Amino acid sequence: MAKIVGICNLHDGPYLGGLTERRPLAANTFLGRYGLMDFALSNFTNSHISQIGILVEKKGTSIHDHIKDGHAWIPNTKTGDIRFFTNEEVFADVKFNTDISNILSNRDYFVYADADYFVFTPPFFLMSFDFRPLIKAHVESGRDITLAYIHSNNAEANFKNCDGLELNPDGTVKDFYRIAARKRVADISLETFVISKYALLSLCELSKEVSILYSLRKMIKHVCANQQMSIATYRFDGVVYPILSLQDYVRHSMDLLKYENRQKLFLDDWPIYTISHNTPPVLYGPKAVVQNSFIANGSIIKGTVINSIISRDVVVKEGAVVKNSILFTHTKVGQGVKINHVLADKQVKILNSSELSGEENEILYIKKGVIV
Repeated sequence: MAKIVGICNLHDGPYLGGLTERRPLAANTFLGRYGLMDFALSNFTNSHISQIGILVEKKGTSIHDHIKDGHAWIPNTKTGDIRFFTNEEVFADVKFNTDISNILSNRDYFVYADADYFVFTPPFFLMSFDFRPLIKAHVESGRDITLAYIHSNNAEANFKNCDGLELNPDGTVKDFYRIAARKRVADISLETFVISKYALLSLCELSKEVSILYSLRKMIKHVCANQQMSIATYRFDGVVYPILSLQDYVRHSMDLLKYENRQKLFLDDWPIYTISHNTPPVLYGPKAVVQNSFIANGSIIKGTVINSIISRDVVVKEGAVVKNSILFTHTKVGQGVKINHVLADKQVKILNSSELSGEENEILYIKKGVIV
């Protein structure tokens, strides 16, 4: 049986406005309970991959705070573990801080790891993906790399600026291109791939001759274009929620308030693991009204919450009305305050404004720790 190491790659991720100014995308709260990277890590766990690495690009404290000892994803630390990788030499220089430089900085691990293959996946495609058929298909193909993709009939709306794939008749990648407006039907790279240890190290060494600025994504395109490596493909037929912008984050958060959408992402036999917090259950006041919302533990709800997502330890006072909004941990909404289409980051206090509203297609973002 092949020996596998899973790598959650936090490099080269999209920008989510204020949400990614102080923390990596991967560490952002999702649905009031999860971190965005929990989906990728849980895919490893559920696929029986117990050796997991995380390529940390920046702001590693947030990642460590969320992962802690890793027991949520590695129940038996005698047979598995989670490791963090950074390239401290270029940590502060964005241009040179690529995933390849990170791997080369930690080369000894990748050389001596007890692994035949590595599975790479990013945190910004939310999906319940069993990697075992992908690995099996890769081994049987005999190719250097096997890249997972999804076929989309609405590519320009859901996957703009992602990598589209032009495929050969045998299913290998002929070329990559950028998804742009008016491109409706396309095969989209999920930036999830299987690669042998030898091919990975060869790719990283080759990057020294090509460009110090190249990421794994760019190097895969390079070797494909120059026919230096053969790239097989594997079609993923499950649901994918791409988090490529702040608008995507808000839209997909609200989409998942609908049960029929949650059923497609949260599968009965595929749990999404996360860190548990020792906080009490939600306390609802006698006049509280809650409709179609997620309310995390530790919150105190004495007002009205409709079509909203409430993280841990949020307080909504008497007479307050929260609609179509997302409130992060330790946010407080004062008595009589009305908010609509608002995304409040951690530790926000909305106390002195009687009414605060964004738009349906442009949510009002409030920075961490701000008093309104």
